[in-house]
Amino acid sequence: MTSTNVLPEGINSPSFRFGKIDGIDEKYIEDGTLMKLGDYKSVVFDAPTLAKFNSDAKRLIDALNSFGAHNLGSDFNLGVLRVHTKPTVQYFAPVFARGLTKKWTLGLGLPVVTYKNTVSISQQFSNIEYYRAQFSGLSAELDSALNTNLAVATQQTLKQKGYRPLTNQDETFLGDVQLASVYKFYEDNRQAIVYQAQLSLPTGPTYDPDNLAALNIFGRTNINNTIAYSRKMGKSFTLVPYLSYIYNVPDKITARVPLDEDDTLPDQASKEEVDRSLGDTTSLGSNLFYELNDSWTFGGGYEYSTKFEDSFSGAKNSRYDLLALNTEMRAQRVKAEVSYSSVKSYFKKTAVLPMIVSLEVSDVIAGVNVERQLVQELNLMMFF
Repeated sequence: MTSTNVLPEGINSPSFRFGKIDGIDEKYIEDGTLMKLGDYKSVVFDAPTLAKFNSDAKRLIDALNSFGAHNLGSDFNLGVLRVHTKPTVQYFAPVFARGLTKKWTLGLGLPVVTYKNTVSISQQFSNIEYYRAQFSGLSAELDSALNTNLAVATQQTLKQKGYRPLTNQDETFLGDVQLASVYKFYEDNRQAIVYQAQLSLPTGPTYDPDNLAALNIFGRTNINNTIAYSRKMGKSFTLVPYLSYIYNVPDKITARVPLDEDDTLPDQASKEEVDRSLGDTTSLGSNLFYELNDSWTFGGGYEYSTKFEDSFSGAKNSRYDLLALNTEMRAQRVKAEVSYSSVKSYFKKTAVLPMIVSLEVSDVIAGVNVERQLVQELNLMMFF
């Protein structure tokens, strides 16, 4: 959690962060409703949808409508196609920091990320069994249509369009390297002000337009600027309000540009190099720490973030605006932390090593166009 602490001059601090991010299979959508991504991205293959996606399906629907007076074709429904995902992200980040002066600390972090995602496809709520019972055997073409398996057809369509199959993901890679600088502008017995700059370098995986299950949140350059103020309140409480602004450096990626609003799976011919400018993010938050004694400290916090809409451009007359659809974001996050410090005990010669062990848990409790992110992080920090 954000604080105004810096290292003493000449002190080195290696630390190791172990974290896990759950809940990213849920998303706060445009109206703020929390939904499973499988439900949010599900497609109902009723007659109008089938006719729009496939000309052969339209002919089948018209043929079925010619039987009797009950609009059998218009009532034809292959059901709901759902892509079920269970993504988790774990990371291990060794960090080394050094106090260059009594006011200025520099740090370097190397995050190693493990991304796992269990992916499956299901077809539900179809009335196709009724049509099979009524019309099977009338023609080979009709039988083929009535035996359609949406899960298999989806994988075949992805292959035809040049996408990777929707399969389980399990990969480990180096994320974006972090460089951090913390400078304390002011300090007295009760308050302090620091400026923190954190530079993210694009050492992680680049944007992959062919993998629908890819995270696609790495390979970016940005700088997170934070101003934090701390104020002691009585003997045991410290309040730390802060304001941060993340500036994203524009870059280039290869993306699939949709033809129109209905082009949910742009084909391989739509790929082109585009200029990307990710929207900047502003966050306002506050933490409150309670120091129980020399060893134990408890903290809680709240943060409100807004992200501006992304923008894309390119050399062709393509619908680049569709790439930026629903990229504006708002999020409310709550945090809690407990930490144990042996630093003061070390100087009293009652502890072997000076160190701090902390556990932080945070969760996105409300938002718009943002995944729910339940983050648990264990941090072991040592000093010499």
